[in-house]
Amino acid sequence: TVRLKSNFLSMITHELRSPLNAIHGYLDLALSGIGGELNQQQQEFVQRARSSSEHLYALIEDLLLVSRADSGQARLNRALVSLQEIVADAIEELELMATDNGIDIIVDIPHDFPPIYADAVRVQQVLRNLISNALRFTPSGGNVTISATITNRLDNDESSLLSAAESGRLLKLEVRDTGHGIAMEQQQRIFERFYQVPQPASSRSNGLGLGLAIVKMIVEMHGGQVSVTSSEGQGSTFTCLLPCLLS
Repeated sequence: TVRLKSNFLSMITHELRSPLNAIHGYLDLALSGIGGELNQQQQEFVQRARSSSEHLYALIEDLLLVSRADSGQARLNRALVSLQEIVADAIEELELMATDNGIDIIVDIPHDFPPIYADAVRVQQVLRNLISNALRFTPSGGNVTISATITNRLDNDESSLLSAAESGRLLKLEVRDTGHGIAMEQQQRIFERFYQVPQPASSRSNGLGLGLAIVKMIVEMHGGQVSVTSSEGQGSTFTCLLPCLLS
């Protein structure tokens, strides 16, 4: 039954991808002016349509990864990639959402940060889901900060989750928000599939309840771990520790 559901989900998501790619293509053509010059209002309309189609594409990618994971077909395509470029691409997809809601996205990553050995598409998926989640729970006037550092030490509770061989140089990737925060009892379940934190009236769309579960899945596929620290009314920090830095 699980395999049947997984195959059905995979088929549906593949079928949705093709027309969505066509929509993307035609919207890009419209923005390029190939069909005639667009005025400012028309450009804004097309950009918003493209932003919505990107959001839909991201949901399809999430569902497809779940389907592949359930059928044992999820794989990583690792290479040496630029973390700065991955972060920039993830932010570009969500910039309009942040602007519309009066939220600043801050990047705190050194310009000389070394390349990482990871699956760029999947790391971008992690960031997109974490940033999107932060934007949903952050009120207007707040901010979301993405930071990256190199750490050589693990706390005791972390060292049990990563092997000694992986504990040398770790990428510490954090997404912090100034949102409502998450109650302790909810933090225990936040990475479960389809679990949704009860949202205040001021927060935004619920999503599918898959985003954080997929973050955990991708991070663990890379041999890492993800955690959250949060206090109600004080915002949240999601931390990914990834053994993807070459010695």
